[in-house]
Amino acid sequence: MSTLREETLDTTRAQSRTGTDKTMDSFTSRALGARPSLLGTEPATTSLHFVGIGGVSMQALALWCRHEGFKVSGCDATDSAAVATLLEAGIAVSVGHDPAHAAGADVLIHSMAVTGTHPELAAARAAGATVLKRIELLSELFGRRKTLAVTGTHGKSTTTAMLASLLLSLEPDSSVQLGAYLPSIDGAMRFGDGAWLAAEVDESDPGFADLRCDVAIVTNIEDDHIAGEFDERRNYHASLADLETAATRFAHAAAKLVYCADWPNLAALLGDHPAAVTYGLDPRADYRVADLRLTGSGSSFTVARPGSAPLAVTLSVPGAHNALNATAAIAALEVAGFDPVPALAALAGFGGVGRRWQVHGVARGAMIVDDYAVHPTEVRTVLEIARNTGKRVRAVLQPHRWVRTAVHWRALADAAALADEVLVLDIYAAGEAPIKTISKDMIVGRLRDRGVKAASHTLDTATAYLLGTLAEGDLIVTLGAGDVWRIAQALAASEG
Repeated sequence: MSTLREETLDTTRAQSRTGTDKTMDSFTSRALGARPSLLGTEPATTSLHFVGIGGVSMQALALWCRHEGFKVSGCDATDSAAVATLLEAGIAVSVGHDPAHAAGADVLIHSMAVTGTHPELAAARAAGATVLKRIELLSELFGRRKTLAVTGTHGKSTTTAMLASLLLSLEPDSSVQLGAYLPSIDGAMRFGDGAWLAAEVDESDPGFADLRCDVAIVTNIEDDHIAGEFDERRNYHASLADLETAATRFAHAAAKLVYCADWPNLAALLGDHPAAVTYGLDPRADYRVADLRLTGSGSSFTVARPGSAPLAVTLSVPGAHNALNATAAIAALEVAGFDPVPALAALAGFGGVGRRWQVHGVARGAMIVDDYAVHPTEVRTVLEIARNTGKRVRAVLQPHRWVRTAVHWRALADAAALADEVLVLDIYAAGEAPIKTISKDMIVGRLRDRGVKAASHTLDTATAYLLGTLAEGDLIVTLGAGDVWRIAQALAASEG
């Protein structure tokens, strides 16, 4: 059992809420005092209804509440594997939306994808039910545990999963809230009675600015989930400046902070936190990655750290970005008061989370990989790993969300150009209205202008084309946050 330096943590918490944080504290206190709370309610007599329960984060929260003893129900627009999982857990789930679903619920929780004027929300308010956003319920969980919270534009799911793996090896009764599937806990959530919670925080929800945690990790901040000239605000900030302001508020509300020294502008935003440490390849980083050796399936490196001997780390997931993710997790664990050394074996055995360089198998000699990459930086990172295998890289790109595609389509095409061939699917709307001036053909055209073999496809035509052309030495990588993974699954299944 590790020793937690509680007095130091409490002192740092107090220090981080002085000076410029007083204004933020006053705002947060008003916000938290004004909104409804589940704290103090009797779970056995309180019914919760989740609108959009099929989303991975919503599913995890619903399962948590079920563990706490609440009566939980939910609905989602489509049937899915998540629905089956929830039904097995004793949660009643309806497919489709109907105001009648709100009947009898004491509390209705909704995701950011659900508009504030949604009929189910209106029905719940009319019936006198409490209506909470997903991020507000997550805040309630933060109030129940000491929290290690991870946010950032890229890497937050994997970093949180690494942190959870380290934490559970030291404190087996810890809790986890993730935005991705972690095989070791057989899901995206683990409910434990221990003191600690490792949690992923989605920066696309502006409400994350008001979360409070004991240790925060900020992996990076980039221009994703930025609406700009467009009116869409679900899962979007109005501007990069707004996102940076929200990230700064979140970070400064934490008792301790870990952030990446390599990422441009993070030091300017976060460097004045009174209890911040940095990590990265930068020689000035407090937790510095050195002697990095990358292989096709993992890496080895050392982590130089303040006041202690360097750590020798081995990973079974590829890429320099994963070395940074692991170092962030190690740093957060140590500043929380744990000795990370006994946990390094758990890190070495970490095999990744769902839809992050997920190897589906081999079909006719072709390696089949799926990845959640949606932003140009993520697409480039994944395809750089793919190129390093020495195989012929054939990418299936599914642009995600109309606004994101409108903002990034040129950079997305340029990143995808690292592949030898690119199949571009229809834009996965995720509930957004189409933008008439944007299409997948724009991405195809830019790729062809760069001399890359590219074509427009649907899920069905891409699957059929690849099944007919798979060859020894190919690496098929499906890219996107929608349902492009179905192609990887179908190709891998064809081998059987």
